[in-house]
Amino acid sequence: MVIKGLLKSRPPLSQFLLFISICLVSMFIIGSIGTVILSYITGMGFEKIADASKWDASDPVIPALIRGMQLVQFIALFLIPTYICSRLFSTDTQNYLGMKEPSVKLYFFVAAIVMILAIPFTEYLGLINKSIQLPSNVDDWVAQSESEADRTLTMILSKHTIKDLLLNIVFIAGLAAVGEELLFRGIAQRLLIKIFKSHWAGIIITAAIFSAIHMQFYGFIPRFALGVLLGAIYWYSGSLWVAMVAHFVYDAFLITMAYIKPELTENATTSVQPQQLLIAAIISFTAVFLLFSWMVKKSKTTYHEVYADDDKPTKNHPFDFDENTPE
Repeated sequence: MVIKGLLKSRPPLSQFLLFISICLVSMFIIGSIGTVILSYITGMGFEKIADASKWDASDPVIPALIRGMQLVQFIALFLIPTYICSRLFSTDTQNYLGMKEPSVKLYFFVAAIVMILAIPFTEYLGLINKSIQLPSNVDDWVAQSESEADRTLTMILSKHTIKDLLLNIVFIAGLAAVGEELLFRGIAQRLLIKIFKSHWAGIIITAAIFSAIHMQFYGFIPRFALGVLLGAIYWYSGSLWVAMVAHFVYDAFLITMAYIKPELTENATTSVQPQQLLIAAIISFTAVFLLFSWMVKKSKTTYHEVYADDDKPTKNHPFDFDENTPE
């Protein structure tokens, strides 16, 4: 059992380093256990599970394997580290993670619309990202990595039944929205804002980590932009639920569009000229900016309010004391 508030008064940088360590340990231990379970359930060896290039798209067990891996990742990387850290670093887990209603209920709807309207803009950023020239040896490795990731995604999105659509919405959109927001916005962003004493610094650095951890170079810039948007939605709404809903709506919308138009899984911009996409991106950015400006104007979030509980000392635990407390 994790003792509540055990490391509440530790410096935020120390908490952040511990947070990273807990994520790595949890991924190794729980991830290994999960892989063993998946190997037993699917009948696939560890080597084949680890090498997506060996997966046969016609094998009916592959979608179950991919969804199983997503569930293992959700538990090992997102759920357990968030649970441990939120208890170690606070005495009020829900408040620490921002699991509360927003000050303005309309934020749920506006944030969801903002994410949908942002799609043309992020698509254009993706076009820019893909045009970046890399050294030939690096480019070959990146291209191969991207190809494997696209192939894996196509495998799970290519099944066109209502059952598969609903499963994809749950396992891709649902788990990502809950897990990634808990880990990146609920813990990482909260700690980084406190480290830098600036909410925008914390939002931007968290977004960079959020994008980098996906290990997809050609999607880094648009995913970074989405990370900034989600981080800002969380900060100004004051509620992690709003960020989760916005994240879920974005992913679920794209999954549904891929179901309706399967060709989108191949290349989202094949039928759109760069000039047309640029115009759509400008309109998209303008709409997002205006709606987000309204969110900022209505926001009641302050640094003092968010971190007020952190400043309340807890003297009940042996490792939770003020820096200047005499030995």
